[in-house]
Amino acid sequence: MQLMILTTLVQSDRMMGVLFFVGVISGLRVSDMLALTVGQMQQVMEVTEQKTGKIKPISFTDSQWEFISTYMEDMRPHHRLFPTTRQTVHKYFSRVAKDLGIGNIGTHSMRKTYAYNVFRSTKSIKITQKSLNHTYVGTTMGYLVSALFWAMKRVHKGEISREIQPSYQGDDENV
Repeated sequence: MQLMILTTLVQSDRMMGVLFFVGVISGLRVSDMLALTVGQMQQVMEVTEQKTGKIKPISFTDSQWEFISTYMEDMRPHHRLFPTTRQTVHKYFSRVAKDLGIGNIGTHSMRKTYAYNVFRSTKSIKITQKSLNHTYVGTTMGYLVSALFWAMKRVHKGEISREIQPSYQGDDENV
């Protein structure tokens, strides 16, 4: 499902596709991504989260970085990486979700998808909590429970197979 969303976004608006990609693999909040400049974006970097003031280390694989850096090729270092607004991002995501028939995805869905992917690969709530910079494990659990319910609903309806790992779909900006 993540790949379908990414492909659809890239085809309709390359910037929105790259923003979704960065959000799903970094776990950054949309407000933090919209504040990034091209010059700040590095393969290995640290971002100070606006909401919490905490430092979030981010590291992209070579193939991930190649996709991101191709997007930045003709951009100046002082320009915003994603020159748009949260509202515009939400509209694009909503339109893509409707086109794909998957309900609603919002700007915070990227972060929740990231949490789901971290937990799925590590099987550790503590690692997932730390990767999100959550103070309370209950906040992390809320992300994961929502993601799992959404996935079970999609599998039950036969809309996806059990082998496919879905993106989170749910309320926007709940944390």
